[in-house]
Amino acid sequence: MAGTLSCMHLITPELRGYAWGTTDDIAGLLGLEPTGAPIAEAWWGAHESGPSVAHTPDGVERLDALIAAQAESCLGGDCARRWGDRLPFLLKLLAINKPLSIQVHPTTSQARAGFEEERRDAAATSYAFEDPFHKPEMVFALTSLRVLAGVRPVHELRADLESLGTAGAKRLAGVLTDDISDFISLAFAGAGDAETLAALAERGSAAPEGSSLRVSADALAAFPGDAGAIVALALNVVDLAAGESLFIGAGVLHSYQAGLGIEVMANSDNVVRAGLTPKHVDVPLLLSLASTRSAPAARPHTQVTGAAVTLLSEADEFALTVVTDGHAEVPAGPRVVLVVQGEASLACAAESTSLQRGQAVFARHSEGPIRVSARGTTVIAHLPERSSVGDVRIS
Repeated sequence: MAGTLSCMHLITPELRGYAWGTTDDIAGLLGLEPTGAPIAEAWWGAHESGPSVAHTPDGVERLDALIAAQAESCLGGDCARRWGDRLPFLLKLLAINKPLSIQVHPTTSQARAGFEEERRDAAATSYAFEDPFHKPEMVFALTSLRVLAGVRPVHELRADLESLGTAGAKRLAGVLTDDISDFISLAFAGAGDAETLAALAERGSAAPEGSSLRVSADALAAFPGDAGAIVALALNVVDLAAGESLFIGAGVLHSYQAGLGIEVMANSDNVVRAGLTPKHVDVPLLLSLASTRSAPAARPHTQVTGAAVTLLSEADEFALTVVTDGHAEVPAGPRVVLVVQGEASLACAAESTSLQRGQAVFARHSEGPIRVSARGTTVIAHLPERSSVGDVRIS
């Protein structure tokens, strides 16, 4: 990337070394030497807990500070008025070697209330509310990607529980209704006992690949003795092929299991967990936030324009455009452009530049539309285009 740009800033991601990550995928994409330690996530964005570093003509600067100081130029007036002087979205790369926690994200009102309560109460122990914002999210698979998302049909869950043949499983099956809140509570209150987990491990290991029993047994193998594996049995198994995507809204129980993917979300880090993790678990809080009735996993709306595929959802904070071996024009607004394979050329009103695999820029609203020419695959996180009444503009 030649020179230092004034309106498209090269940004360096924040890396997160969570234990569930792989050791070489993110390092390989970024051109880093693997150390043998896991790198689970790379963040390109401006969340206050882990902002990217922006390269400007005046030197390096935290991206959140740059945006806060120049909100009108970076975000545009409409964006700044709605979301304040912060980037509304966050772009991540996930490299998953073993299951993430069973988790849920709050609505905006729940996040605000939880954040304020934790700041008032010095003895608060939920550790769930890092900010007062909701966290809808969308994942785009770069490889095959397995996700547990939403509650599966209850009759299917009951049949799997009955097949385990233990007293604990019988108790769990006995409390099943259209709402699985009691099932989740009971799993952590003793019914997900050693005998039932052993039966899950044995029966699941012999079950077909990709079945709920098999996936839950695999999660149990990663977290021995964790009753969260019984809760995993209650969720839909979603196997995404490379190029497919999934949307997860507020209240949706989910757990990423394996694979490599791009994730774009509202700019928040609020997570409430219930199992399959060494981190803090708060089952009552999770149940107060979660949707616990059967529902299929949600797919984003897809808009195809030439070489560009734009993924849209109910979230106002983000859309994701994927450009493969071709061109696309991304409208004005704050944008994060990342090359995940090959290279790309970017051109806007005042500047042009080239990016190699693993490089990313933050492009300011003030530069207007950006033309992206990709040789390989480039992803762009940006605001969705909306009609005057706020609906997704699909056509």
